[in-house]
Amino acid sequence: MMTSHSIFDTTRRGLRLAIGASALLVATACQSLLDVKNPNNIAEDALVNPAAAGPEASGVLASAMRMLSATTVVYGVATDELDWIGSRDAWFDLEQGAISNYINEFADGAFPYVAEARFLADKTVSRLEDFDKAGTLVNRQDLARTYLYAAVVYTSIADMYDDFAFSDKTVPSAPVGRANMSKLYDTAIGYLDKALAIATANADKYNIMAYRARVKHAKGVWQKITPKGASAPANPLVNDAGAVADANAAIALGSADQKFNMVNNLEATASIFIWFEVNGRNEHQTGTVYRTLKDPISNVLDPTVVNSLAAFKAFGTQSGTFWMTSTRELRLILAEAALAGGNTAEFTSQINTVRALDGKPAFTGQIANTAMLAYERQSQLWLMRRRLSDMYRFGQKDSKWTTNPNFESSFNVVGLLFPITNVERLANPCVAHPPPSK
Repeated sequence: MMTSHSIFDTTRRGLRLAIGASALLVATACQSLLDVKNPNNIAEDALVNPAAAGPEASGVLASAMRMLSATTVVYGVATDELDWIGSRDAWFDLEQGAISNYINEFADGAFPYVAEARFLADKTVSRLEDFDKAGTLVNRQDLARTYLYAAVVYTSIADMYDDFAFSDKTVPSAPVGRANMSKLYDTAIGYLDKALAIATANADKYNIMAYRARVKHAKGVWQKITPKGASAPANPLVNDAGAVADANAAIALGSADQKFNMVNNLEATASIFIWFEVNGRNEHQTGTVYRTLKDPISNVLDPTVVNSLAAFKAFGTQSGTFWMTSTRELRLILAEAALAGGNTAEFTSQINTVRALDGKPAFTGQIANTAMLAYERQSQLWLMRRRLSDMYRFGQKDSKWTTNPNFESSFNVVGLLFPITNVERLANPCVAHPPPSK
């Protein structure tokens, strides 16, 4: 309903505004212009309110997305998944395999997002667990999904990094060392165990169990390339009973071609944002190896890869999907375990089940079994942060890798992973800060 006002009312309002503005100017003159209180800022102690559990869980998801946005492009350029075609030489160093250079500006620029995601995940898990124990957690599924996001963070760190320091804000922590990085997989598995005990929906159970199979398999892969050395392992195959059990259980829950994806439509602000870097700025392009990859059986462009590259391009420049795992990967885990155990019939069956999803002709022994496994993992797991370790264990090298006089290179050091970067070394007195050379 409209309300009429007299000229007098309007004048009085104007007078009040003028007086208020004068008072503001006087107050401002007595304090710094920078002394401003933002009503949108939330103090950390507000996070102990159980009503904040849902937004806090979503905050872990957003932080994990920032981490993956920043690290996946760095990882992809260091493999044959992405090719550098731009103007920044630090990308060229990564492309050549000099990933041990801790002052590389792009690896260094990604690292704060990793540290943030790890810290936020652990703190949020702790708070939501306290709510749950006190019986004040409104929705236990918020805790389940926080466990899952935390597992993604821990696994991604273990897959990519040679070392890590678990500092607490301004309290520094010493690095755990390469030999102890496998414990990050154990932490991820523990989080997933807890998530599975809470999850109620079948789709959630599939995601958790499928990812747990992937984590257990990844730990086995890590063990194959650790300690780093001069040659590929004599036996590259992983056969983990826990991964096999989880893979079978997840397959029983899901569809024939189910996927666990995480969509980045929450945060598009990472300094190195993969879809912008590739689809927008064109600092990189999809790898030539992949754009020309031909199936070894049909000798035509691999339709799995063609579809993946097209889907990536369709994401555009602002957001996209991270492919975390899928029934396809689960079957490849089962195929690998069968091959390691000498069951070639089961290996062939699982491989062909995966190949049939894209209409690829059946494998009947046209190439060596291990070569078939390596190929199908290359085809099916593009940009899923598996490629570097697979290249190491299957004895593959990117044609762009080369030796480096100053740094260890993936060309001649099998199992080389990314170091703790300069930003952490400068801030953490427990991390060595030697001259940037080998």
